[in-house]
Amino acid sequence: MPPEPPASFSADEQAALGALVAQIIPASQHFGQPAADDPDILADILTTGAALRDTLVTALAWLSGQTVDAGVAAEFRQSFPAQAELIQTLTVQCYCRDARVMRALNIDVRPPFPTGYTQEPNDFALLDPVRQRGEIYRKLP
Repeated sequence: MPPEPPASFSADEQAALGALVAQIIPASQHFGQPAADDPDILADILTTGAALRDTLVTALAWLSGQTVDAGVAAEFRQSFPAQAELIQTLTVQCYCRDARVMRALNIDVRPPFPTGYTQEPNDFALLDPVRQRGEIYRKLP
Protein backbone atom coordinates (compact mmCIF):
# COMPACT_ATOMS: atom_id res chain seq x y z
CA MET A 1 0.00 0.00 0.00
CA PRO A 2 1.48 3.41 -0.95
CA PRO A 3 2.37 5.84 1.80
CA GLU A 4 -0.16 8.54 2.59
CA PRO A 5 0.70 11.76 0.73
CA PRO A 6 1.30 14.87 2.81
CA ALA A 7 -1.64 17.11 3.59
CA SER A 8 0.13 20.17 2.15
CA PHE A 9 -1.22 19.54 -1.38
CA SER A 10 -4.99 19.78 -1.86
CA ALA A 11 -6.85 16.99 -3.63
CA ASP A 12 -7.13 19.15 -6.79
CA GLU A 13 -3.39 19.91 -6.70
CA GLN A 14 -2.57 16.22 -6.23
CA ALA A 15 -4.79 15.27 -9.17
CA ALA A 16 -3.29 17.99 -11.39
CA LEU A 17 0.26 17.01 -10.46
CA GLY A 18 -0.52 13.32 -11.01
CA ALA A 19 -1.93 14.01 -14.47
CA LEU A 20 1.10 16.12 -15.40
CA VAL A 21 3.73 13.65 -14.19
CA ALA A 22 1.95 10.89 -16.13
CA GLN A 23 2.64 12.98 -19.25
CA ILE A 24 6.29 13.42 -18.24
CA ILE A 25 6.89 9.67 -17.74
CA PRO A 26 4.11 7.51 -19.18
CA ALA A 27 3.80 3.81 -18.43
CA SER A 28 5.75 1.41 -20.63
CA GLN A 29 3.90 -1.74 -21.56
CA HIS A 30 6.96 -2.96 -23.46
CA PHE A 31 9.26 -2.77 -20.43
CA GLY A 32 6.54 -3.32 -17.83
CA GLN A 33 7.31 -0.06 -16.05
CA PRO A 34 4.80 2.14 -14.25
CA ALA A 35 4.00 5.74 -15.14
CA ALA A 36 5.12 8.50 -12.81
CA ASP A 37 1.54 8.76 -11.51
CA ASP A 38 1.81 5.28 -9.99
CA PRO A 39 0.54 5.62 -6.38
CA ASP A 40 3.93 4.82 -4.79
CA ILE A 41 5.87 7.15 -7.08
CA LEU A 42 3.28 9.93 -6.87
CA ALA A 43 3.32 9.71 -3.06
CA ASP A 44 7.11 10.14 -3.18
CA ILE A 45 6.74 13.13 -5.52
CA LEU A 46 4.17 14.72 -3.20
CA THR A 47 6.28 14.08 -0.10
CA THR A 48 9.51 15.31 -1.67
CA GLY A 49 7.79 18.28 -3.30
CA ALA A 50 5.89 19.38 -0.18
CA ALA A 51 8.51 22.04 0.53
CA LEU A 52 8.01 23.40 -3.01
CA ARG A 53 4.23 23.76 -2.77
CA ASP A 54 4.33 27.56 -2.45
CA THR A 55 6.37 27.74 -5.67
CA LEU A 56 4.02 25.38 -7.52
CA VAL A 57 0.60 26.49 -6.23
CA THR A 58 -0.18 28.96 -9.05
CA ALA A 59 0.92 26.54 -11.76
CA LEU A 60 -1.05 23.66 -10.25
CA ALA A 61 -4.13 25.89 -9.95
CA TRP A 62 -3.85 26.56 -13.70
CA LEU A 63 -3.84 22.79 -14.34
CA SER A 64 -6.70 21.97 -11.95
CA GLY A 65 -9.83 20.75 -13.65
CA GLN A 66 -8.17 20.28 -17.04
CA THR A 67 -7.67 17.01 -18.83
CA VAL A 68 -3.90 16.96 -19.14
CA ASP A 69 -2.78 15.66 -22.52
CA ALA A 70 0.36 16.39 -24.53
CA GLY A 71 -1.03 19.72 -25.77
CA VAL A 72 -1.97 20.96 -22.30
CA ALA A 73 1.42 19.80 -20.97
CA ALA A 74 3.20 21.77 -23.72
CA GLU A 75 1.09 24.86 -22.98
CA PHE A 76 1.87 24.44 -19.27
CA ARG A 77 5.60 24.30 -20.05
CA GLN A 78 5.31 27.54 -22.05
CA SER A 79 3.21 29.34 -19.45
CA PHE A 80 5.17 28.17 -16.39
CA PRO A 81 8.73 27.30 -17.52
CA ALA A 82 10.37 27.46 -14.08
CA GLN A 83 7.68 25.38 -12.40
CA ALA A 84 7.64 22.90 -15.30
CA GLU A 85 11.39 22.41 -14.97
CA LEU A 86 11.06 21.96 -11.22
CA ILE A 87 8.26 19.39 -11.61
CA GLN A 88 10.20 17.56 -14.31
CA THR A 89 13.32 17.31 -12.14
CA LEU A 90 11.29 16.21 -9.13
CA THR A 91 9.47 13.59 -11.22
CA VAL A 92 12.63 12.06 -12.65
CA GLN A 93 14.33 12.06 -9.24
CA CYS A 94 11.43 10.26 -7.54
CA TYR A 95 10.82 7.91 -10.48
CA CYS A 96 14.44 6.75 -10.42
CA ARG A 97 14.20 6.05 -6.69
CA ASP A 98 11.49 3.46 -7.27
CA ALA A 99 12.76 -0.09 -6.73
CA ARG A 100 10.94 -1.43 -9.83
CA VAL A 101 12.67 1.09 -12.05
CA MET A 102 16.08 0.41 -10.50
CA ARG A 103 15.65 -3.34 -11.01
CA ALA A 104 14.69 -2.76 -14.65
CA LEU A 105 17.94 -0.84 -15.07
CA ASN A 106 19.87 -3.71 -13.45
CA ILE A 107 20.95 -1.51 -10.57
CA ASP A 108 20.96 -2.97 -7.08
CA VAL A 109 18.27 -1.49 -4.89
CA ARG A 110 20.62 -0.58 -2.06
CA PRO A 111 22.75 2.32 -0.95
CA PRO A 112 26.26 2.41 -2.45
CA PHE A 113 27.88 1.95 0.96
CA PRO A 114 29.03 -0.04 2.90
CA THR A 115 29.53 -2.63 0.16
CA GLY A 116 30.37 -0.03 -2.50
CA TYR A 117 30.69 -0.52 -6.22
CA THR A 118 33.68 -1.94 -8.07
CA GLN A 119 35.42 0.55 -10.32
CA GLU A 120 37.61 -0.51 -13.18
CA PRO A 121 41.30 0.50 -12.82
CA ASN A 122 42.04 3.74 -14.65
CA ASP A 123 45.00 4.62 -16.86
CA PHE A 124 45.89 8.09 -15.61
CA ALA A 125 48.65 8.33 -18.22
CA LEU A 126 45.85 9.29 -20.62
CA LEU A 127 45.78 12.67 -18.85
CA ASP A 128 49.47 13.42 -19.52
CA PRO A 129 48.83 15.48 -22.70
CA VAL A 130 46.36 17.63 -20.76
CA ARG A 131 48.83 18.17 -17.94
CA GLN A 132 51.65 19.00 -20.40
CA ARG A 133 49.49 21.54 -22.24
CA GLY A 134 49.50 23.77 -19.16
CA GLU A 135 46.97 26.36 -18.17
CA ILE A 136 44.55 27.50 -20.85
CA TYR A 137 42.70 30.04 -18.76
CA ARG A 138 43.45 33.55 -17.61
CA LYS A 139 44.02 33.91 -13.86
CA LEU A 140 42.18 36.72 -12.17
CA PRO A 141 44.14 39.10 -9.95
